[in-house]
Amino acid sequence: MTSILTRLLLALGCYALPALAQQPDLVLGAFEGKDMDGWQRSGDAFHTAPFQPGTSGRFSGFEGKGVTWSGRGGFETKGALLSPEFEIQRRFINFLVMGERNLPATVGVELLVEGRVARAASATETSDPARLLHWRTWDVRDLAGRKARIRVNDNSATGWIAVDQFAQSDTQKSAPINATTLMQETFRPQFHYTAQSGWLNDANGMLHYKGQWHLFHQHRPPGWPATVWGHAVSDDLLHWRHLPTAIPCEGKNAIFSGSGLVDWENASGLKRGDELPLLFFYSLHPASEAGIKTTQCMSFSTDGARTIEKFPGNPILRTPATRDRDPKVFWHKASRAWFMVLSLSRNNTDRDHATYGLFRSRDLKSWELLQEIGPGAWYWECPDMFELPVDGDASRTKWILTKGSGDYIVGTFDGARFKPETEPIRIHWHNTYYGAQSFSDAPGGRRVQIGWMSTGDKAARPNVYPGMPFNQQMSFPRELTLRTTPDGPRIFRQPVAEIAKLYTKTHDLGARPLAAGDNALAGIAPGLLDIECDLDLQQARRLSLKCRSAELSYDVKSEKLRLLRADPTLKLKDGRLSLRVLIDRTSIEAFVNGGEVDASGVYFPDVADQTLSLTVEGGPARIRRLVVHELRSIWPASSAP
Repeated sequence: MTSILTRLLLALGCYALPALAQQPDLVLGAFEGKDMDGWQRSGDAFHTAPFQPGTSGRFSGFEGKGVTWSGRGGFETKGALLSPEFEIQRRFINFLVMGERNLPATVGVELLVEGRVARAASATETSDPARLLHWRTWDVRDLAGRKARIRVNDNSATGWIAVDQFAQSDTQKSAPINATTLMQETFRPQFHYTAQSGWLNDANGMLHYKGQWHLFHQHRPPGWPATVWGHAVSDDLLHWRHLPTAIPCEGKNAIFSGSGLVDWENASGLKRGDELPLLFFYSLHPASEAGIKTTQCMSFSTDGARTIEKFPGNPILRTPATRDRDPKVFWHKASRAWFMVLSLSRNNTDRDHATYGLFRSRDLKSWELLQEIGPGAWYWECPDMFELPVDGDASRTKWILTKGSGDYIVGTFDGARFKPETEPIRIHWHNTYYGAQSFSDAPGGRRVQIGWMSTGDKAARPNVYPGMPFNQQMSFPRELTLRTTPDGPRIFRQPVAEIAKLYTKTHDLGARPLAAGDNALAGIAPGLLDIECDLDLQQARRLSLKCRSAELSYDVKSEKLRLLRADPTLKLKDGRLSLRVLIDRTSIEAFVNGGEVDASGVYFPDVADQTLSLTVEGGPARIRRLVVHELRSIWPASSAP
């Protein structure tokens, strides 16, 4: 009767469950006793009784005395744990979990309603040294009165999962999540690239060939012993198709960051058949840190990157220090030679004296050192080097040297030495943009850059993208131009023009005054957005753009732009502020004054929060232009793993 009445009230639009707000929790599995309280196991991963960690340090963050986990018989064991059937009688289901971050059907937790998966959650990272269990919450209000079971999965031959304290509750323990549908999960970015599962970081090997953009990246797929190169392709820099691992690790030796290119003249001699060789340069990083050197290696493809082989003559470069890495290789037309810029790390012990080494080759297989650029802490990891025309004039060019954050130096290059003409220039604020690389061989001389949108604090990374099968995301692709300014030539970065293909609806809100406290974005929901605005702030004291739990603000007096933890100093131009803001499910990217500087941040909001506002304080402002584009997802409604 209760089930039928609840369903009837919901069908009539009545909200049946608030009346239960003060009801006590209904425990579904606490794993405190000597047996599993009716939970059924299959396979051999889970034991017949809960595990009591005590003070062993095996786990932390659990409640009571016991947990259940699937690693007691060895990580290669597989199996599942199924709860007794229960009726959904509360708003939320809370539980504690940690383990291998994977697809929920492989390693994770699923809510089965009438035999079908209605909710799912992945675990966190087992790399967390504290093995800390984290709270996860499912919002089940729409399932009230239905019969359900919980299934804990370990179908991995390399991982495990630990869970504790399943309970129905009218209070959520964390922001509700759901990972039921691949690429549509609660915290899956919808127009930023992510791996399907596992860890992602630096952009690698990016090149354009025969109409396709190839994005490679640092990837730690679930169960792999070391970092590999992931691979995806796109026809438009928007819609990415995941491909199999491009360059696998060598045992426990990792494939670290590097670059890619098209060998147009077959300088490498590796051409077979009609396709040009595609070459990929990377650092082979040893599993042991005990004095074993990182070396620079090459892989290649002769079939358009459908398959990639490791060069049998590896390594192609050995350097005296042990941790030199991240080779960026490029062509210099005037000297008809190939060049590599490489991070020379001083064994990772003397960052203040780090440099970028510049090497030359005629055959892409043997290299000579020409120059060390630096020294200083700025010259650290993930270099890139390329030529850009000033104001689009091909007869006036400068060479740009960038570091992992995209910050850069403007200079000249004659095929023998890079000569800096500026001090390092900061373009990005916040530590959420790193490992940036640009595409080689882009059509029309375009310079398109993608960076890793890091979540920052390493200690917090096991619990970011909570309940999701993936960890970390890439930035939206940026187009780089070099423009004349009063301070000299400067890089400007803007989202690639292809973003317009994602627009589903445009709100042109026009030019108008904005009174203090009024919301210029009233009536627009905080979905996937591209916001363009130009404001006169001469009378206002502060500008605020809020989206759910994130805020971008500008303080006129202090000249500080703040986005999450970023706070660059930014002078207004004639009292005006120009902003371009991309808002995805878990990230905000802001391009200021035409892209002269940018800031970005990653956050994990409660999806129930529908805040979206643009307001001013301390006086009125004038909106010169305000256009809001709603975007569609780049992912299909369902993607098979």
